[in-house]
Amino acid sequence: MSGSGSILNRPPWLALTALSAILTGLACYPSWPGYMSYDSLLAYEQALFGVRTALWPPLHTYMFQVSRMLGAESWGLFLTQTFVLLFGAGLTIHVLTARRALAWVLCLFFAGGLVFVPALLGTLMAQWRDVPTAGFALLGLGLWLAAAQARSIPLLMLGVVAMSLSIGLRYNAFVLLAPAMLLMVWRPFLNRDRAWPARAAALLMIVLGLGGVWASSQWRLPDLLPLPDAQNFVATQEFDLIGISACAGYNYLPRAVTNGKPITVAQIRRAYDPRHLLMTLEPKPGVPPMLETDAQGQIQQSWAPVILREPGCYIAHRAAVAVEQMGLAKAGVFYPTHGAIDANTFGLALQNPEASRAVTRYIGMHADETARRPAWLYVLAAGLGLMAAAAVRPLAWLMLALLAGAFGYPALLFLAGPAADARYIFPSSILCLLIMVVSLGLMLRPKGR
Repeated sequence: MSGSGSILNRPPWLALTALSAILTGLACYPSWPGYMSYDSLLAYEQALFGVRTALWPPLHTYMFQVSRMLGAESWGLFLTQTFVLLFGAGLTIHVLTARRALAWVLCLFFAGGLVFVPALLGTLMAQWRDVPTAGFALLGLGLWLAAAQARSIPLLMLGVVAMSLSIGLRYNAFVLLAPAMLLMVWRPFLNRDRAWPARAAALLMIVLGLGGVWASSQWRLPDLLPLPDAQNFVATQEFDLIGISACAGYNYLPRAVTNGKPITVAQIRRAYDPRHLLMTLEPKPGVPPMLETDAQGQIQQSWAPVILREPGCYIAHRAAVAVEQMGLAKAGVFYPTHGAIDANTFGLALQNPEASRAVTRYIGMHADETARRPAWLYVLAAGLGLMAAAAVRPLAWLMLALLAGAFGYPALLFLAGPAADARYIFPSSILCLLIMVVSLGLMLRPKGR
């Protein structure tokens, strides 16, 4: 075997499954059956009564449906998403790390990183789509690398299926995985061998997977009725207009936002909060109520012209959101965990409240510490990833593809995010943590391997 395929290592499938199961139990116990906020409860409700909105991709609802069909209510998905993430990370680590003992240490190092960065732990404990998005992305990556080691087309195809599930849960995960998918088609087994059957299989599965993702956003299962058009980006556009108005000192808001009532720039500035559109719209003394609305399409019509007129203020607003997103604001990391299961009529409640309080207290105490903020993951991943690419040249393209996805994901959020919740960058933050760990494994390889 030539090229990079010769330096990949066979993973210990059974032992890795056992370790991932143990770590899954430890991670899930405190918040069992998983923290749930409005959007996760909506997905669960639709699992009972049918998908009725395209506000979020419906695949999360379908996963809840499968969990219920298997008699596992909501906790089945909670266990699965956590196990998939840990197993996918471990699979990747073992394939890329020559020394088996070091690979096990790095698996524990990855798990420790989840605890050390409280925003990662806080998201992992919740039933948010960001967790299975990250999990299936890592599983797809691990299966692809295992396929490259074994030169297995079936494993390669399973890797694409896992990546497609990730994109189906959050469409912007396409940016996270597109560089890896391109490399998968170019070099399915990570070497220069032509392997045309593997290349054709990868391309076919990617086309089918992305086609399935698109279809899932158009028609619901099982009756194939058309889904309503998603209006997610309108919230971002309204957020942008408010932020630009606050920066420029000029009111660019359509009158429908305030239900026809006048609003001054000073009032807009008093209302504006770069952490979240909904926090901006919260009632404030002396500020006319603002609505999340796009009556007559006024927001969509005015958004682009306002950006062209005020590009500096647009960038300043998006930068303010990104600062919050990365946990760089003086106030600390925004929304590192939910810490509860919201009131519901489904009987869903925390089973281990004392353990939950202890962990959420830990997250609240340490999330804002400088060394534990998410931004450091990106700094360290970039440095270590580039060093590993230079040190192990046969895997340089792989490391560059992973870095491109890890940085492309928050770059898209810079343009499209209506909020700065820590969970929104969870998939790319997890990928950064994995890049850091596998980079250490690559750079500690024995000479000649």
